[in-house]
Parts: sequence; structure tokens; C-alpha cells
Amino acid sequence: MKTRILRGMAVAASLGLLLAGCSASDNGQETPAPAAGGDLVVDGELVASAEVYEAAKQEGTLVFYTGASEVSEKEVTDAFTELTDIPVEIVRLAPNKLQERILSENAAGKLGADIVRISGEDLIVALAEDEVFQKTELTDDVAGSLIEGAAFDEGLYYNSFDRVYSFGYNNQVIAEADAPDNWADLTSAEYKGQVGLVQVGAGGSTAALTRFQFDKLGEKWMKDLAANDPRVFDSSANLTDALARGEIGVGMVPIGTAYSAIIAGAPITIAMPEEGAAAYPFYLGQTQSTSRSNAATVFMNWLLSASGQSLAASIGDYPVNEKAPNPTIGDVELPALDSGFLYRSTLDESLANLEADAKLWMQIFDYTG
Repeated sequence: MKTRILRGMAVAASLGLLLAGCSASDNGQETPAPAAGGDLVVDGELVASAEVYEAAKQEGTLVFYTGASEVSEKEVTDAFTELTDIPVEIVRLAPNKLQERILSENAAGKLGADIVRISGEDLIVALAEDEVFQKTELTDDVAGSLIEGAAFDEGLYYNSFDRVYSFGYNNQVIAEADAPDNWADLTSAEYKGQVGLVQVGAGGSTAALTRFQFDKLGEKWMKDLAANDPRVFDSSANLTDALARGEIGVGMVPIGTAYSAIIAGAPITIAMPEEGAAAYPFYLGQTQSTSRSNAATVFMNWLLSASGQSLAASIGDYPVNEKAPNPTIGDVELPALDSGFLYRSTLDESLANLEADAKLWMQIFDYTG
């Protein structure tokens, strides 16, 4: 079933889903920006009432703390601002570092974020327990379109999409005929010293990948990989940069992160291994401390709407709105949610295995941070 997708440097125009003042629906029609003084309705969904929307536009610049790719989040915030005239400032850190900043600022009563997006079940639960979030009032249209299980703690925070963790290779360093097809290939002597991976404690993405690898590929596979002299990075952003520069030939990387690099011209080819790939959620919540609650509510609703979720799907993320299309990378459609390709753990399953998986991973790779 192995399919390689999207050779880098050939897709620069493929992500133009949202252009000035309009959004693209899944039927290819453009949705004009709402008229002044009216409800915000996008692709047939009520995103905000006129009252909330007009108040939101008076509140100034939203501050968006995120652990997702800065490039992909810039696509999101640019699209939102074009549609609504509400500016958004991005603060991007690796999820573990982002949680540290949020907890520190919250303890000091100086949390700068209006909206937080972060991966990692332990990270999101800790933020919720620290009373970082408040419930967001979703419109009936948006709330009614979400898949089962998208809301947590009765709407205190939400899954905003599932990102997929696979691997890719630098197609200027490794010829297609010599490239790895599946996870099993990464332990081959052919790739000794060429494989990069991110340390297990970086966030929810690496925790989800590690759970998948232990459960589906096995501890022996992990030990064989460690014996193949891989290079360990502290974040997927650093790994992706090294992969794009050819410092490593192969790298384990989230598809959305790799695709963002491809759009920017990186010579990366993404693999779709037949053993499957790990899926992990990015959680989304509005902060208690926000002074821009109307704008934050509009942003939350749009991110979870069919319009916002279609943009997520366009860079390979699995949407949580049932009206959004199946994820694609360029003109390649990813396997369906129920195809068996995705390996997904519930929040409780992730938390139950987190500590033991991390301990064993660090032993295998002799990693001390």
C-alpha cells in the first residue's frame, strides 16, 4: 500500500485555499466576506452573531499561543484576518516549552494568550487543572457539526484537528529508488546514521508516535533503530530544517510540518508506510484571562467550522467538523479516517502509557536530555 507523496519544490501554489476576503468551501465555491453589520456566516455555517462579530472587531489584536507549526498557523491566521478583519498575533513554541510559559504567566496573573492550541494529553490536562481555560460559546451550527469526542470537559477545550506523524526523506540526498518505504526499512544498515527523530518528551506528537511504535512496531524494532545510530532532535521544527538541508537523509516528522516545509521549497518527500502512522490531537481553548472574549469566541468558532477545518484538511490534518473534506496533501487524498491507517489513542490511554513509554524510550536511546 506504500505511497510516496509530494516531492518538494513542485507544489508552491497548491495551498491557496483562502484568498483575500473569501474562503474556499469543499465544493470549490468561494464564500464572500460578510457584509458590515451582519452575522458572520461562512460556507452556510453561522460562525458568529452580528452582535458578537461587531464587538470582536473592536477588541484589537488577538494573541494566539500555539505549539503547532508556525508556517501552517500563519496560513490559518492570515485566512481568518482576511475573512473577518480581526488581526492575530502568533506566539509559537514547542508544546512542552509552551506549557511552561503558560503555567508561569498564569501563576503570575499575566497570561498573554487569548487562545491556546497545544498537543499532549498531559500538557492540556495540566493547563485545564490550572484553570487556564474558560468555556467558549459555540454556535449551534458549529457545535452540531463536530465529530463525537471533539469536546472535552463539557466544552472547556476541544480537539481542533488530528495531525499525522509519519516520516519523509530528502529527495536530493536519497534517490526515490533507494528511499525507505516503511517503518521497518529505517532499521536497515543502508540508513545507518541518516535517520533523525525527535526526543520523546517534546510534546504530544512524540508521545503519540512512541506509543504507536511500541504497540505496532515493537520494542525490538525500537532497539534496532537505536542501534542504527540515529540523530535525536529537540523539536520537529529543528529536525525538519536539518532534513531540508540534507544534514540527515530521513526524518520522522508530522505530515503537516513536512508539508509546510515543502510549500516553502524543501526537497522532502513524505512517506505513507503500510504499517500505518500515529495520529495525535491539537487541543484548543479560550483563556480565562482574555480581555478579547468576543474576538476569541469568533476565532474559536471559525477554527472549528467547516471553513477552518477545510483549511486544516488541506495540509494533511484530519478535521473534527463532519462537513469538512478528507485531508489532502496537494492533489493526493490521505486514507479515510476509518481505513485503519491511523493509529489513535484516547486521552486516557495516552495518559496511562505516557510515563512508562518515555522511560523505556530514554533507556533504549540512552537519552538524558
